Order: sequence, then C-alpha cells, then structure tokens
Amino acid sequence: MNQETNKIKKKKRNWLKILSAIFVILLAVGLGLFIKVNSDINELKKSVVVEDISVNKLRDKEAEVDEGEPLNILLLGTDANNLERTEDQGFVSRSDTIMIVSLNPQTQTTKMLSIPRDTLSFIEGYNEPEKINHAYAYGGIETAIDTIQAFLNIPIDYYAVLDMSGLEELIDAIGGIEVTSPLTFTYRGTQFKKGETREVNGVKAMNFARMRYDDPEGEVGRQNRQKMVIKAIMDKLLSLNAVTYYPQILQVVAKNVKTNFDLTTILSVYPKYVSALNNISAIEFDEMQPLYLDDIFYFNIPVSARLKVSNELRAHTQLEAILASSLADPMADNENEFIKSELIVMNQYPSGLTQEQIDAINQQQADLERVRDLETSYYEGDIYQQPTQGYEAPSYQPSYTEAPYYPPQTEQPSVTEPPAYTEPVTEPPVDTAPPVTQPPVQSEPEVTNPVVTQPPAE
Repeated sequence: MNQETNKIKKKKRNWLKILSAIFVILLAVGLGLFIKVNSDINELKKSVVVEDISVNKLRDKEAEVDEGEPLNILLLGTDANNLERTEDQGFVSRSDTIMIVSLNPQTQTTKMLSIPRDTLSFIEGYNEPEKINHAYAYGGIETAIDTIQAFLNIPIDYYAVLDMSGLEELIDAIGGIEVTSPLTFTYRGTQFKKGETREVNGVKAMNFARMRYDDPEGEVGRQNRQKMVIKAIMDKLLSLNAVTYYPQILQVVAKNVKTNFDLTTILSVYPKYVSALNNISAIEFDEMQPLYLDDIFYFNIPVSARLKVSNELRAHTQLEAILASSLADPMADNENEFIKSELIVMNQYPSGLTQEQIDAINQQQADLERVRDLETSYYEGDIYQQPTQGYEAPSYQPSYTEAPYYPPQTEQPSVTEPPAYTEPVTEPPVDTAPPVTQPPVQSEPEVTNPVVTQPPAE
C-alpha cells in the first residue's frame, strides 16, 4: 500500500516538474518576447519619421484621442523613394493616392474617401488652381494638408505618408490579402476574373490596384480598387496573430512611413479605435467633370458635390454642417478656359470620356488644336467610317484609270471636260448648224452697210 502511494507521489512530482519546466520555458520565452517587442518598438520609434507640423487649424480644440473622440486621418501614397526626398530637393515627390479615413469609435464606424489625383483645386499659397496632387510636390505634407482641408473644409488630425513600394512590402509582410475583382483584366502578367476572389501577394495586389486602361471607369475604377486593397489590408491586420507577423510589419513601417502619429500614442489609443475598423464604408463624390486645359486633363468636382461629402464627413466627426459659400470654386474665374471633355464624345461613350480615352485621343492627334476642333466637328473615327468628297480619292482612281481619257483630265481639267460633254451630245449638231450658219449671213449686211454709207458722207 505504501509502495503504491509512493509511486503515485512520484508520478505527481514528475508531472509537477514537467509543468514547472514548461512554465519556466514559457515564462522565459514570454519575457524574451516582451523584451524583444519592447526593443523592436524602441527601435521603431527611432526609425519611423515622426514630424510635428504646422497647419491651419479647423477645430476649436484638438481631438482628444485618449477619450476616443472621432478623428480624420489623411493617407498619402507617393511615388517611389518618397522618404529619400528632402526639402532642398523641392518636394519633387507627388501624392498619387489621396485618401481620408474618418474614425468614429463612438458609432464604431469608419468612412473612407478617395480624392482623384487629377482633381482641380487651389493649392495653398498659390493663386492659380492646379492638380491637387501637386500640393505635396510644391510644399510637402503641410501644403498638402492645408490644401485638402480647404478643398473640403474638414479638419485633418493626423496623417501618414506611405511610399507605394512599401505598400507592396506590407502586403507580403502580412502574408498576402484577398481581393475580389469587379472586372476581368490582365495587367503586367497578372490575370483577374470578374467576381473571382483570390489571394494575392504584394506584386499582384499592386497590379490589381494600379491598372487603369482596361477599366471602363478609368481613374475612378482604379480608385475603387485601391480602396479595396486598403480595406483588405486593414481586415488582414485585424485578424493577424501579431506575435507571428509583427517583426516584418515593424520593419516595413519603419522604412516606408512618415507620420505625426507617435507610436506610443498609437499603442495606447488602438484599443479605443479598433472597433471602428470593423465597419468600413466608402463615400464618393456624386459628380466629377472631366476637363481639358492646355493639353492637360483635370477632374472638376463641383461645389455641390464637395459640399455633400464635406457635411457627411463633418457629421461623422461630430462637427456642424457648412454652407456652399465655405468652399472655394476653382472654376469660378476660369470656366471659359476649359474644354469639357463630355463634349468630346466617342460613339461608345456618350456620357463622356474617361482618362484612358482622353489619353488615346492625345496619342492619335498631333496637337491640342485638333482636340479642340472636336467640339464643333465629329470625332475622327467617323471620317473613316463615312468618307467624304475627295478624302479617299486615291482609292477611286484605279477604277477610272481604265478609261483612256481620265489620266489627261487630272493634268488639264479644263480641256478634258468638254470632250466628256460633247460625246453624249452628238445628235444636236444638226439642230445647231442653222443657228451657226444664219448669224454670218445676218452679220455680213450689218458689217457692209456701214462701210458703204460712210464714204459718200465724206
């Protein structure tokens, strides 16, 4: 009996030793991981470019992120090597992707707005309207924020500038994303089928987001796919095992992101705002007018369309609505200088041209004057479908050269035309002979009488 009891005690002690060993190992791993995470975070704090900026304030007081107040974040995607550009180089990088993400943890909702890069807008500090994506190139993030704030009259609380090549790396770091293509197309060797959901890596995701020319909606279609990619990244980040993926994510963020959101603040407020990311909806401008000026394409977003979006975002961030007079109209003094692209209509696009059709027209035509002539004339394609007099004259010459009289006609049109008309009029000479012979008889007396009578008068 005592032997059996001793065996049981030994087994218990063995299990306790095993469990203790496992606990110690887990504790050591956890402690090591904690130290590693803290070390990586400290390194990340040093690596991420965090900039305090001075911009126009559109709030009476700053949003209290510690209290979970609604806020607006500006996301800019720039062209390659953005973070290597410096102020003395003139901020030559442009923001090809412009998004506003509005977070409201109180309603647990997020609204996302894309602004087309070709949008006509006043640039902060400049008198003439230009493309809105030039703001970042002209004056960096401060000019970009001031320009976008004035464009919609909404406050921008935080910003993040991401090198677009870094977005590709981020997607790879989180193990890829899922996208469902709204149309069938192939771009840079990557094929997508309408309605098909597939998992893609960074390269294929960027191919999905960048394609323009095969999308009937052009730039607007591309923006919609970019929003799909951003949302897919957010969804994947929310579902990830952070311990598994955080090192890669931190590396990508450190190398490619510039922001005024301090990492400590992000980590402290994340629990308050994460619920808002579970319900993301896109808002859009209900009208965009494609325009031409000096061979450059623009989108004009009317004040009415901007006002609607502005007040929707202001309501989402618990701000009062504004009136149309609060928004500047870049077309007010320049309307007569622009050509509305909807006047340049291709038969298959009666509602107006997308950027892709406009690019195609520009490539086919020698200069802008020919494009402007299309306002009052038919599209060049109609000329080829309906030939007019003399336009395709060379194609008719072979059938006429069989006749022997036509080659001379091209050299001496005035001489060759009479024979063509005298051939069918061969019978009338009988009728015309008397009129021809009678006048000489009548003219002789008229000519001779004056000659005879004059001498006697002398």
